[in-house]
Amino acid sequence: MDRTHRDRFTTGEFAALCGVTKHTLFHYDSLGIFSPALKGENGYRYYSAAQLDVFHVIAALRELDMPLSEIRAYLDRRSPEALAALLEREDALLGEKIARLKNLRAFVRGRAALTRRAMETDFSAVILAAVPARLLVVTPVPRLTSERKMALSLGEHLRFCRAHGILSPHSVGTILSRRALEEEGYHLASTHFYTQVDRSPRGVETEVVPAGQYLSACHLGGFDTAEETYRRLLRSGAARGLTLGERFFEDVLLDELSSAGQQDYVLKISIQVM
Repeated sequence: MDRTHRDRFTTGEFAALCGVTKHTLFHYDSLGIFSPALKGENGYRYYSAAQLDVFHVIAALRELDMPLSEIRAYLDRRSPEALAALLEREDALLGEKIARLKNLRAFVRGRAALTRRAMETDFSAVILAAVPARLLVVTPVPRLTSERKMALSLGEHLRFCRAHGILSPHSVGTILSRRALEEEGYHLASTHFYTQVDRSPRGVETEVVPAGQYLSACHLGGFDTAEETYRRLLRSGAARGLTLGERFFEDVLLDELSSAGQQDYVLKISIQVM
């Protein structure tokens, strides 16, 4: 080997040292981000030991999801001051990312726990039990006379939640008027969509559903057959001589995310006993 190249590394050797492929080095060179220290007359590329630290910085910045264009801009004006400013900015971004990941983990864990509980549902029971207070983000529903109107209204609720950074393991629920359901039927009784949250999101009004005794039943099947379970709940309340509240709460325990079709949906329907 030529003495000039003795202390340098070929593309393959340098790629192995850095834990990347030769293609990555070729790509970085073509973008002007990281080029070999020397290109021989034979077309071979040679890298120096000093370039290992530079590549390590580039790899770290890529781990932070920094675009290659920004990395090139930094390298063109690199200095101690620029590096400190860059890393301080990335530190702030990492803090935001960690917070998002914590929220996502809470969502995943919560959804898994809710799904497992739903798998143990007794569909024959109408249960009277004490229920703790719940905190809801609520949006109004116009009179739903078609599936299209329902979908548009649901979309508005989901957009509102996304705009305010609301991520909940609970599926979107529906508030229905008991009186409207009794007089006009299930499909005309919806008044609000809601998302249950653990704490009030910043800048968003929430509704506290009071703790108390609630009568509840679970429904297996889609929304088209849900009215059967509402009627069963009403009959059970009447048979027990209970005075029921004005609002039903419909929580979706299993939906399209875990079921191949609506026939396997699980809805929990509850109403406060006054």
